[in-house]
Amino acid sequence: MSLKGRSCWDVNIRMHEAEKLSLEAIGCFIAASQEIQFEAEDRQQLYGWVERVLVEQEYAQQGKAARGLLRRYVERMTGLSRAQSRG
Repeated sequence: MSLKGRSCWDVNIRMHEAEKLSLEAIGCFIAASQEIQFEAEDRQQLYGWVERVLVEQEYAQQGKAARGLLRRYVERMTGLSRAQSRG
């Protein structure tokens, strides 16, 4: 994951088990992380992370509000569009 600000430098941070955050923690993260984005080495890694998030959070069993929150989290972290991030 990289933190990219308006400066001329990048900071790389490794985030372990980000897919296991609670829905409340995900909501707080979205509200506070305008400039944080996950950068995968390739498409397989990117979509693998998305799949782990959706499985860990039991996306299919969630209500509409929780699914929307999870979609926004995936979109914020990956830069994918809404259509690309739909579970």
